[in-house]
Amino acid sequence: MRQDSHRFLIAYDVPDDKRRSHITVTLKRFGLRVQYSVFMVDCSPSHVLTLQRELEEIMNRDEDSVLVSDLGLSKTADDRAVTWLGHSRYIVGNGTMII
Repeated sequence: MRQDSHRFLIAYDVPDDKRRSHITVTLKRFGLRVQYSVFMVDCSPSHVLTLQRELEEIMNRDEDSVLVSDLGLSKTADDRAVTWLGHSRYIVGNGTMII
């Protein structure tokens, strides 16, 4: 993992099945699915811009929404950045998810 990697929380609301599926496949290339429409991505801020451009090419801006939240440096991201209620998942610094 690069020193400048940040942890990003990405959530989406896409009503169209085909676009939603395409967005899901794209996000799986970049990060880990932690809920049905929520991903955690560890990458550099410049790399997340590439991801955002890819998502913008897929989505319909009039119907779809994607939330990208920067949770800070991956190496210092910890449980304080995210609060889980119910069945939780723990994501270690290299992007690995422990269920």
